[in-house]
This record gives sequence, structure tokens and C-alpha cells, in this order.
Amino acid sequence: MITDNKMEIVSIAASRKKGTRKTCMNEAELIADHGLSGDAHAGKWHRQVSFLASESIEDAKNRGLNVAFGDFAENIATTGIDWKNMPVGTKLKLGEKALVEITQIGKECKKKCAIYYQAGDCIMPREGIFAKVLEGGTIRCGDKIQIISSRVEVIYWKEDSTVTVNHNLVGEEPLSIRIQGKPYSVVMRTPGEEIPHVAGFCLGEGIVDTPEDFASLAFCDGTDTNVVTATLTADRKEIVSDLLERRGFISQTSCGLCGKELIEDLYQDIKPMTNDLTLDIRKADYCLNSLLDHQPLKEKTKASHAAAVYGKDYKLLGVSEDVGRHNALDKAIGKLFLDKKLSEASFVVLSSRVSFELVQKAARAKIAVVLAISRPTELAVKLAKELDMTIACHAKKGGLLIYSGEKRLKR
Repeated sequence: MITDNKMEIVSIAASRKKGTRKTCMNEAELIADHGLSGDAHAGKWHRQVSFLASESIEDAKNRGLNVAFGDFAENIATTGIDWKNMPVGTKLKLGEKALVEITQIGKECKKKCAIYYQAGDCIMPREGIFAKVLEGGTIRCGDKIQIISSRVEVIYWKEDSTVTVNHNLVGEEPLSIRIQGKPYSVVMRTPGEEIPHVAGFCLGEGIVDTPEDFASLAFCDGTDTNVVTATLTADRKEIVSDLLERRGFISQTSCGLCGKELIEDLYQDIKPMTNDLTLDIRKADYCLNSLLDHQPLKEKTKASHAAAVYGKDYKLLGVSEDVGRHNALDKAIGKLFLDKKLSEASFVVLSSRVSFELVQKAARAKIAVVLAISRPTELAVKLAKELDMTIACHAKKGGLLIYSGEKRLKR
């Protein structure tokens, strides 16, 4: 689906009439349940705003068409996204606030419109994408586009039946937090409300006591919503100077990957799995459903996570509990690692959802199969597929939902 990590708006265009070329502008307002302000295609229907890849426009130019942005009547031209493979139902954040949901891929043209005769072809019916606006906001050329949730095909297994179903996966991306211009922490989060997120983070960490302690709080370069910089007043900086000197520390309040100074650090050099492990899907499902039997702390407190590591023969090699799901997995893997038995591990069972960093931890331990009670994030599935790993989760009505690596689960 994604061909580039840098997904951006490169052009915005609108027109007063349908079937004509649109006029480009540097910024515009997206209106909830309406579309692009001032555009003829806006209104209460499912095609409120249209998208087209700039790569498609460039390809049209290379084929000899004299076209530019807006000539195919697209509202927004983008870079870094293969729109043709973007599933209907995917939710995307545009810029700081706007939120859209993909409703249609391509369209049917019953007759050739003016655009066809003006440009010599019209690629919108083949490559255009349409969406409705869930939340309004100002968008600008250069704004980043982020996946909030994506719709994917999942294999649903239950007893003797296997069917393909569509599920929405929540988006997950790293947020780099900078204080006084220096890297302070990186947390994994669902894109959206980045400024309030960092404000709450700073309050929780003791960096600020009141909103007035911020001299400024903004995106690092105005367009990259994965990096937020907080600048303190001179008085507040002096009060928390000792805290600010602690760089690369483990956050006291945030769950996930912290203590990293650059987003690139999250993407470690992990090699794809090469083992030919296969598991009996019924036995794997039994291990997942019996996880609670190995959680005495949860039985007492109702407030802990667990990670259980199994061998190829479905023998429980070790289990750990912790208030943090990441800690539970670290402990379970760590015990086997110190006892030099990690090579015996074949799959891990988790009591939580599957996030990017949990897949990363399993991959580092060379554990190819992750079974979990809750569903994975979009980024977790993307990484698992790249590493040829298997992710399967408990289905509400029984059975397993298989998100990647189904070849390892024999049915």
C-alpha cells in the first residue's frame, strides 16, 4: 500500500464547476461532511474529496500528455502513496487536524468529459480515489499524510472452516519529543492530537506545571507531525535543568519505545525469519486460550499482562507477568536468554494487543510466531510481513484471526 515513508500533499485544487480542470492553491479548508471549501464536488455524498498520486500525473506527462496538477480534476495530489491499493475504509489524517475516510476506488464515466478532450485522457476513473471528510481542518501543500486506521484482509479460522474477512487496524507511528531543541523521548502512538499529547507528556514527567511554562509548543518544522518541540520559559528551564540533562532515559509515564533519540533508531537491522516452523493451529489456539491458567498475578489483581514462550513441542518454556506488556515479554525472553535456552523457543503468547515494538522484540529473539488475545496495529502487521513472521489473534466468536504468515499454521 505504502511506497514511501514520506507521504505528503503536493497539490491542492478546486473548481466552481464539475467536469473541468481545477485551479491550484497553496492551502484550503476541508469541511466536515462536506469536502473542500469552494469546490463543486463538495456536498453530502460519499465522494466529497478526490485524491490522485502525483506519480500518476508524472506518468501521464511521460506518455506525452500536456497536463499539470488539477488538470484531472483531482482535489489533492500526493506523493508516496499507492492509492490504487488503498483499501476502502482506510482513515487518513491530513496535516494537523483533518481526517478523511476512503469511500471509493476509481469511478465509472458513462461518457467522456471535457477533461478527456482537454488533456487527451483522464486517469481519474482508473487511478483516482474518493473520500468523505470526517473532521475538518486547514490543509497545505507539504502537509504530511498519516494512516490512522487501515482495512486489511484477514484469514478467520474456526474449527474446520476458513474464510477471508476485512478488518480495520489502528495506526501506529513514533512521535519524537524534543525539549529545548534536543531529543528527549520517542513514544509510539496513534497519529492525532500531537500537541496535546506532548503537553500531557511534559506535565506527567514534571517538565511543566502550568501551560504558561511553555514558551512555545509546536511541530518541529511545521509539517512533520511526528516531531514536536517544546520550548520552556527561562524561569522554568532553570527549575527543571537537572531533569533536562537526563537524555535517553526511560520515560516514567509512557508505554512503548522510549529513551530513543531519533525515530530511525526504532528500525533496527533485523533479518527476516528463515525457519520452516509449522504449528498445529488447534494446539496453538489451545495455548492462547489457556494463557489465563498461567497468570496467578492477574487472578489476584486483575491488572497484569503476561507473555508465555513455548517450544516446538508446545511445551511451556517460561511465562512472566508484569503491569507492562512490554516488560512481561522482556522478562519471559530474558529468562530463556540468560539460561541459554532461547533457541528452543518457537512461539510466544501475549495477553495484550500486538504493537510494533512487541513484534520487534520477538524478532530479535528469533521467535517467528506471535499469538495474542487482542488485535495488532497496522505497523505491527507491516513489520511482521516484512520479516516473514506470523501474527494471529483470538477471535471474539472463537478461533483465530490470522494477519500474516498463515503458512506456519497448519489447518
